[in-house]
Amino acid sequence: MTDGAVPHADPADRDDRAPVLVLGVGSDLRRDDAAGRRVAEAIAALELPGVQALSVHQLAPELAMQIADRRLVIVVDASVEDRDGVVVSAVDTIDTTGVMSHHLDVQGLLGLAGMVAAAPEEVRTVAVPAHDLGIGTELSPATATHVREAVRRVIALCDEVVRH
Repeated sequence: MTDGAVPHADPADRDDRAPVLVLGVGSDLRRDDAAGRRVAEAIAALELPGVQALSVHQLAPELAMQIADRRLVIVVDASVEDRDGVVVSAVDTIDTTGVMSHHLDVQGLLGLAGMVAAAPEEVRTVAVPAHDLGIGTELSPATATHVREAVRRVIALCDEVVRH
């Protein structure tokens, strides 16, 4: 786990990296927006074999080397779109437009990874319902429940890759 700082990736170290990377995204100061980061921190604390977890404020170009050449990248973020439950989706599209921005969406990050090395084999997003995006550092009770569900879903995704 990191506190937003991403170590520089040495291309020679790619073979030694975990096949699965969990990226938790969000703001620690906007209550439920931190849901993705809380999931990544919980995964990091479990020290699952073959899994690395990073907690970041936003998807930045510097993450391209971190996601490159992974078997699975799981991006966990808060969502106000669907508040009924955690939604896991596959990401198929790689977008190379706008890759020079200071922050990216998942497709843009994949496109950049493909430009500097090799895009990951598989990418999944995990959307955690957010109920309160006001100023604060505590998750709402409803989102805290969804974070626990998201952790279980992420563990299951990691197990599928690491065991095969």
